[in-house]
Amino acid sequence: MARFRRSLAWHIARRPGGPVALVIRYGHMRTALSAGYAARGRGGIHELLDIEIVRVTADTLTTFHDDLAAGTGISGPAAWRAIHAAAQAPTFAGTIRTHRQAQDLLGDPAVTVHDTPHSFLMCVYNRDRALCHRLDIADAPSPDRCWPSCANIARSDRHADELLQHARALDKHAALEAVPGPLADRLAQHAGRLRDVADRHKHDRVHFQELTS
Repeated sequence: MARFRRSLAWHIARRPGGPVALVIRYGHMRTALSAGYAARGRGGIHELLDIEIVRVTADTLTTFHDDLAAGTGISGPAAWRAIHAAAQAPTFAGTIRTHRQAQDLLGDPAVTVHDTPHSFLMCVYNRDRALCHRLDIADAPSPDRCWPSCANIARSDRHADELLQHARALDKHAALEAVPGPLADRLAQHAGRLRDVADRHKHDRVHFQELTS
């Protein structure tokens, strides 16, 4: 059973958007399950999920750290905070083994970075600056409510490339004969907005070497 719980936590955390979803959903479930199965012993599923969330975050930061070293560009109001977080990656990458370690890192805003591929950005999460839940008390990002003006946003060259790929896919869809005219227009407009964001990244991006020179 313990091996099953570890496997389940690993797979859930590594689904697209999994870490953010787990932070949101399981934060509520911990309270509901506090008297039940999840609280039995140190190997409770919520503790394993905490560990896997932090491991995924560490993997994200390690990849970003390597990308920065290779010369990738980054833009956005949270660009410097993302770079600072990536600089911490070698410190804890591959070393998270206990729930205490996971709790320490989950509570450290300096390394709270969520890669949100479907939004084509990284959320360098800071509760006080977040625009995705201004009217509620959530303590995790809401990727389905990203605001372009949010101070927690950072984008790398990879995100810009993905924006352009998605824009091309929308253009192809809009060009299909079976697509009604009004829908084709909306798809083309959305593709244009994505290209604008990618162009803005290209114009505004900086490189780690420039920031440290």
